[in-house]
Amino acid sequence: MGQRLLARSRQVESLMAEVENLKQEIKQLKYENRSLHVLANNYSTGMKRKLDELQESEGRIQSDRQRLATYLQRHLFPGSSSVPPSIEASNALSSMPPAPMPSAPMPSASRVLPRSGSSREQPL
Repeated sequence: MGQRLLARSRQVESLMAEVENLKQEIKQLKYENRSLHVLANNYSTGMKRKLDELQESEGRIQSDRQRLATYLQRHLFPGSSSVPPSIEASNALSSMPPAPMPSAPMPSASRVLPRSGSSREQPL
């Protein structure tokens, strides 16, 4: 009977030590969880700030693009309609290939090719 009581007492001590270890692990995990929560919150706040800045920048770009299209419409095509071009119209124009440039006049053959009486020793 005494041996059973002693065995039970050791088992209880062992379980109490395990409970203490688990409590310490829980404390450590709670601290780690708080730290990760703070990091995630800081990251989220930073990303929200960057997103707001990007949206503001995108709005300014859209506005600048519209102003540029209006300016070009007024100054490059003064006789055309006074309706400012839409962004879709500017996108359609930007996807078109550039107009061919007029080529420079070709020099005459007499200026480029050697005359028949010239020396044959000249390298080509």
